[in-house]
Amino acid sequence: MVSEEGEALGTISDVLSTGANDVYVVSRPEQKELLLPAIRDCILQVDLEGRTMTVHVLPGLKD
Repeated sequence: MVSEEGEALGTISDVLSTGANDVYVVSRPEQKELLLPAIRDCILQVDLEGRTMTVHVLPGLKD
């Protein structure tokens, strides 16, 4: 998973199902997990063949 700026964020380790939308749990080396909602505002591009996802990290999600 990479940010829209090209920063490597980590790998999806789990998917949480909530009432409104799924949430991707992103494992990041030596950092706390990133919880990223599976919504259009966040998920910009999915490349299944290349096994990458480009995302917009909303303010406050990395904190």
